Amino acid sequence: MAMVVLGIILMTLISVFIYGYNVIAKSKQLAIATQICQAEIERIRGLAFDSLSSLTTSFSDPKMTALINGQGVRVVEAGAGADMRKLSVSVAWTYRGLPMRKDVVTFITRMGVDKK
Repeated sequence: MAMVVLGIILMTLISVFIYGYNVIAKSKQLAIATQICQAEIERIRGLAFDSLSSLTTSFSDPKMTALINGQGVRVVEAGAGADMRKLSVSVAWTYRGLPMRKDVVTFITRMGVDKK
């Protein structure tokens, strides 16, 4: 009887550890995708405002090799006025056969960040 109880407890613990490992692996990939998006936004913020319209839609990052089928997409759209643009940066990848995606959206102004 003790062996049966011990077996059930061990099987439960093993399944909890496997689930925890999967959650950690997925969170790690999401953190990498977030870092890639943030780095691309910061790189674009350093560009001249008038050069935003000439950006291509796809981008790459060395960290993207950690993501299976990782692809970066950026979209620049008109903002609330002539001196504002909406920037959307996305990273898409595959995790255990499922499509994953991280999107980050920000606004860029001609005057830059925190300038009056």
